[in-house]
Amino acid sequence: MKTHRILVAPLDWGLGHATRCIPVIQLLLKKGCEVHVASSGDAYRLLQLEFPQLKCFALPSYNASYSRRLPFMLKVFSQMPKFLLAIKKENKVTAELAEEHNYDLIISDNRYGCFAANVKSVFICHQLNIIMPTGLKWFAPVVNYFNHRWIRIFDQCWIPDDPSINLTGRLSVPTLPNCEWIGVLSRFKKREAVNTEYQIAVVLSGPEPQRSVFERKILHQLSAIDVKSILIRGKLDANVITTDNQNLIIINYLQGAELQSVIEKSELVLCRSGYSSVMDLAELGKKALLVPTPGQTEQEYLGFQLMNNGLVLCQHQDEFNLEKALREIKDYTGFVGSTSQVNLLNKAIEGVLK
Repeated sequence: MKTHRILVAPLDWGLGHATRCIPVIQLLLKKGCEVHVASSGDAYRLLQLEFPQLKCFALPSYNASYSRRLPFMLKVFSQMPKFLLAIKKENKVTAELAEEHNYDLIISDNRYGCFAANVKSVFICHQLNIIMPTGLKWFAPVVNYFNHRWIRIFDQCWIPDDPSINLTGRLSVPTLPNCEWIGVLSRFKKREAVNTEYQIAVVLSGPEPQRSVFERKILHQLSAIDVKSILIRGKLDANVITTDNQNLIIINYLQGAELQSVIEKSELVLCRSGYSSVMDLAELGKKALLVPTPGQTEQEYLGFQLMNNGLVLCQHQDEFNLEKALREIKDYTGFVGSTSQVNLLNKAIEGVLK
């Protein structure tokens, strides 16, 4: 029986694209496939930590930078020439890897240049419909035209959501003929209930400088209330920081199993409303306080849509009030727990490997 050789290449904007590829890689390995991974930055290093036995290749980084003052989307547009050059470079590297290793399949998570001639390719994406900020809504048709044009290059587009659950709302309305639902992707798998150890688990992620701005705000507010909490900074390499707060534990980074254990032992999770974080919370059935990264329209849409559905509490970062949130969180149900993502993902993988 043929052993399929597959390249999995997630984007390096934060850790979310890499973490949601973990269950994809695990299922491919379970099916006896030979898996190689490719990425850059912290995403590359996270995959090395999670899968030290796999070949891992470096891809050009998009090197996205962010501003305290310039609106997020304008900052992204100002870097578009740099991003297009990175896409061109990653396409060249991907083609060279495909020629050297004779891949049967390339799975790209939001890397638009990770495809190669004569190799079947899949694009993982939950933003088929990019939401623009209020002042730029008129520009959405143009942005989505080019987004769809790029996605059509791939043989399939896998949507990491389940239509019966629809966490992504109108972000993932399938408007392309090559789309397939693969279920909610989480590196976690819900287990039996465990004893509560923390009232709040803070799981930080996302781009600087806003990650650090939010961290300082959280630390300041935690110092004023009496709750047992743990803060995971989401930094692979950083100096250890200490605190005089006896009720607070601070850790730079935890791998998947350790992070799941902390989340399961916590009454409430405070984190960004990035989609990978949302999928992890949905899988574990947690109560959550979500705070979108300022200016990231996708996160703002997700957070407040889930709040309107009665699942989570969502606050803007500039209005973040932890004490108020702890009073209001009782009015929200939290996520309901385990989903059917393995069945949908398995079906998609079986289909593409035929």
